[in-house]
Amino acid sequence: MDNALRRQYVDTRFGQSHLYRVEPSQPSQHVPLMCFHMSPWAAVYYEPFLAQIGQDRLSIAVDTPGYGNSDAPANAPEMADYSAAMGDCMDALGLTKVDLMGDRTGAKVALELARQRPHQVRRIILISPVVWTDEERALRQDFPKEVIQKDGSHLTALWKLSVALSMPGRSLEMLAHSFYTRLLQHRTAHLGRQAAAGYNARRALDELDKPIMVLHPKDDLWTLTPRVKAHLRHPASYIHDLPDWGYGFLEVKAAKVADLARAFLDRPLQ
Repeated sequence: MDNALRRQYVDTRFGQSHLYRVEPSQPSQHVPLMCFHMSPWAAVYYEPFLAQIGQDRLSIAVDTPGYGNSDAPANAPEMADYSAAMGDCMDALGLTKVDLMGDRTGAKVALELARQRPHQVRRIILISPVVWTDEERALRQDFPKEVIQKDGSHLTALWKLSVALSMPGRSLEMLAHSFYTRLLQHRTAHLGRQAAAGYNARRALDELDKPIMVLHPKDDLWTLTPRVKAHLRHPASYIHDLPDWGYGFLEVKAAKVADLARAFLDRPLQ
C-alpha cells in the first residue's frame, strides 16, 4: 500500500469535504501540496498527478464544497467562502505549512487561500488563471443553473463538448474516469464559476509576494492567461508556456507536470 491513493472526509464549515491523498512511503521534508480543481468538475482528475508528485511529499486534492463528493453550501458562496473551507481542511489535517496548486476556478481558490493564510502558504502553482477586468467580471457573474433534459440530451452535449476540448492523448477511458463528477451535483455546479467570475484576482495577486508558477496550456484561455504576468510580484514567479497541451494534460502528462512542479517547488530561492 506504499504510495497508494487514499480517500478521506474531513469536517469543514459546509459539512464534510472529500479528498484524495497520496503520501510517500518514507518520511519527507517537503512541504505538503494541496490541489484544487476547476469547476464544475471535481478532484478525481488529479489522481494521475497525485500518484507522481506524491512519491516524495504528501499530496492532496480536495473536492470543493458542492462538487464531487463534498457537501454543498446552503447558499451561494463567494470565493472567500470556498477558500476558507479549504483552510478548514488544512486545520483538520494538521497542516501548518502548504504549497498550493489550482486549476482555473481552483487557481482562484488557491489565490484567496494564500491571501487568507499568508504565513501558512509557501508557493503556488496556477493553471490557466485569468485576471478579468471589472467589466468582464460583471458580465460573467450570472451563471445559470444546469438544466436536466428528459431525453438526456444534456448528458450527450456535455460529453461531446468534453471530447472536443480534450488534448490529443486523452483517451475516452481517461475522460470517462472523471466525467461522472461533472454530473454529480447539478444544483450547485454553476456556483464555483459564479464565485470565480466575481473574484478580484488582480487585487489578490497584487497583495501576494510569493513565488508563483503559472502553467499556460493552449486551452480556451490561452490568449487571456498572459494578463497575469503584470501582477506577479515575486522575482521567482514566472509563466511556463505549454503550447502543445490542452484540457486533460494533468492526466495525459502527469509525470511531466510533476517534474515541472518539483522544479518550481523545490528550487532554492536566491
